[in-house]
Amino acid sequence: MIGAGPSGLAASRVLASRGIPFDCYEAGSGIGGLWRYGNDNGMSGVYASLHANISKESMSFSSLPMPDSYPVFPHHTQVLAYLESYAETFGLHGHIGLRTEVTSVRPVEGGGWEVTRRSRGGAEAETDRYTEVVVANGHHWDPRLPDPAVPGAGVFEGSAVHAHAYRSPEPYAGQRVLVVGMGNSGCEIAAEISRSAARTFLSARAVAHVFPKMLLGRPADHWAVSRAAVLPRFLKDPGMALLLRLARGAPALYGLPEPVRRPLAAHPSTSDELLVQLARGAVTAKPGIRSFGRDSVSFTDGSRETVDAVVYATGYSLSFPFLAPAVFAAPDGRTELYLRTVPPRLPGLFFMGLAQPAGAAFPLLEPQAEWIADLIEGEVLLPTPAEMTRSIARARERHDKVYAPSYRHGIEIDICAYRRALRRELRAGRRRARRADARRPDAPRPAPVSDTV
Repeated sequence: MIGAGPSGLAASRVLASRGIPFDCYEAGSGIGGLWRYGNDNGMSGVYASLHANISKESMSFSSLPMPDSYPVFPHHTQVLAYLESYAETFGLHGHIGLRTEVTSVRPVEGGGWEVTRRSRGGAEAETDRYTEVVVANGHHWDPRLPDPAVPGAGVFEGSAVHAHAYRSPEPYAGQRVLVVGMGNSGCEIAAEISRSAARTFLSARAVAHVFPKMLLGRPADHWAVSRAAVLPRFLKDPGMALLLRLARGAPALYGLPEPVRRPLAAHPSTSDELLVQLARGAVTAKPGIRSFGRDSVSFTDGSRETVDAVVYATGYSLSFPFLAPAVFAAPDGRTELYLRTVPPRLPGLFFMGLAQPAGAAFPLLEPQAEWIADLIEGEVLLPTPAEMTRSIARARERHDKVYAPSYRHGIEIDICAYRRALRRELRAGRRRARRADARRPDAPRPAPVSDTV
């Protein structure tokens, strides 16, 4: 198991509950992944004031609800405390090797995986062989800047950082600040900076629908798993557009142009404060950037603004530094994975959490881990590699008809559709296993071929 963030913890709980021996390696000094503020593995971009934009009910694992005492949208310290409690409740700490970085995962001829790890401060790397590897290293840790770079970015003399390095608004007090990107981080950071900055600009090539955190008296994420969520998309999109108009009003009220895409064609950007700061004029919406000058930015509408600092809220790359690109990579933000989990022609390699639902990812992790455990134990069998490859191609065609064609949306999923697909695959996998047993009537069900995962 690589990583002890939410995905690694969920998979660890399931494997431990099945009695499947495993090792979990975490590069940081503590568990929690991106939810550990200032994580010394360098992979957390959490800033000081961050609260979850998903409600506590939606964020909870099915096996352990968040405490009733938590607010509807917990602070990042509370989410970390919940993950610590999760690990303590299910006795996971003894399985996790902290301050241990996995540097290489290499397929071995004849089957299995050679895993090389290095303890921070240790003198030498160690290598072991495993029959299965679960990758749970997250997808919000490798900052992604505009590529190619914006013309003139090299001559800009002000400060320029990715949102991953942003911690608090104090360094921007009294400055003219440009925030680039209108995802969740961009919206929240722009709103926070605008309280003390001289001017704050928010630039987006494609304006996003901004969802309030509460929608008609309910956390907005509850709508993603409500009965309305199972409606066909041709009804869901106009229904959500109507809800937004009733709850928020027209984008023009906030100085925003009407978004080109439907509300559900992109990952939702959720922020109450941004809407208020736009209405107050504390944040000024701008289109995409045309070029930088020494102390200025020109935009695609022909306007130009003097700027002291830039914060790039431009998302993250999908990175697996321990896997050679020839083995597995996602250069365009897409993953060739069956049900976002299994690479068809790499037996024994699984990926956790490489899916981005409109709501919280936590509830998907334990069911995904249960499926992986079933595969390891032989309770279910996969389709053939060719069948999985065809299924991935069909899923990509459906995906491209629904979501924006951008790197950010390469792993976007509909949470209800994914759950249905996983349930169907579990039933089909059990049938495959029964047929395989029927062809070998005298052979017992094979035991797992390794003593570690």
